[in-house]
Amino acid sequence: MENTGELAWFRGEILRSLFHPFDFARSLAREHYGLGIAGVLVALLAGAALSIAVDAMILVAKRFSPFEFLPQVLVDSFFLGIRLAVTVAIVATVGYYAARLLRARGLTLEQAFTAFSFALSPILLAPIAALLVVLAPELLPIAGAVTVLAVVRAIAGLGINLSALLSPPLAVVLFVVMLATSALVMPDQISRVRFAGYAIAPQLVPDFAVTPMTGTEFEAADFTVTLPTGWKNATSGARGEAARYESDVASLRVMRAGGVPLGTADAYADTASFAERQGLENAFRERSVVRINGVIAVDDRYGGRYLGRRVLYRQFTAVPRTSGLALIFQYIEPSNDEAVLAEAASIAASWRIREEPR
Repeated sequence: MENTGELAWFRGEILRSLFHPFDFARSLAREHYGLGIAGVLVALLAGAALSIAVDAMILVAKRFSPFEFLPQVLVDSFFLGIRLAVTVAIVATVGYYAARLLRARGLTLEQAFTAFSFALSPILLAPIAALLVVLAPELLPIAGAVTVLAVVRAIAGLGINLSALLSPPLAVVLFVVMLATSALVMPDQISRVRFAGYAIAPQLVPDFAVTPMTGTEFEAADFTVTLPTGWKNATSGARGEAARYESDVASLRVMRAGGVPLGTADAYADTASFAERQGLENAFRERSVVRINGVIAVDDRYGGRYLGRRVLYRQFTAVPRTSGLALIFQYIEPSNDEAVLAEAASIAASWRIREEPR
């Protein structure tokens, strides 16, 4: 009977934070131990809910059924739930000490934690998005809108909760501090949400407005690419290397990674470029997202000095379905940076990825 009562109380607090946020926020000044413990559970469930929604949308956008990868989806949701609970604790601690620095000594650590954790309660509705795309894949844009609204409502809920505990100027400062800390702690998950949005609405990403290269077309099992005169096939068979091409002044490695149906282009871009970026001094890196022949791709420019020589890279990465592909151009001591980067862009504009068989 006691367990039933606790469950009913917990459900009631979640509903109150969802549908009566101002009333719930006013009660935070009387925060007690039970509400703080409940906040941990809210954070765990919110992380799991968001993971399920984002994974389902990524899979449906790639024309997979989420049920095909259900074990991986559930494992991901479990770990993201734990990670979000830890993130809430970190963000609440940063917010608490920031408040102390601003002499807002009336805010306790428990109140800061509860304010943030229960602000996440709208994200518990995110699995509605997963349900929509499972029932009708054509509802993917609506599912995306549901997820975005849940996240926006969570951000608004944090503002409401803080405003009930602090004066308006302090509430604004703590609101910014806590959001900034969240972005620093979980940048990869924020990026996953962004790329899920690109999958839902690819028109948000600009087309790669570069004239495709003309020359010799090289063909592999799952892609074709056109290279200018002077380039030759130098495929080595190295692990993870789908192909390799070289000219007198440059090289192009095509990297492939299988088994990444839940992967996004930015995550694979970081993995594929890891070896190239090791040991670079005075390094720089720039990134944009484009559509190359209908496929969302990450366009990276990076480089620096390696063993005293200047090295310049341009990399294009895509994860259209279960495999990640990356074109990695390397130029050593280039005489004209803009010219070689433009050459790489023109070759990438000719890149066509074949549809994987089902």
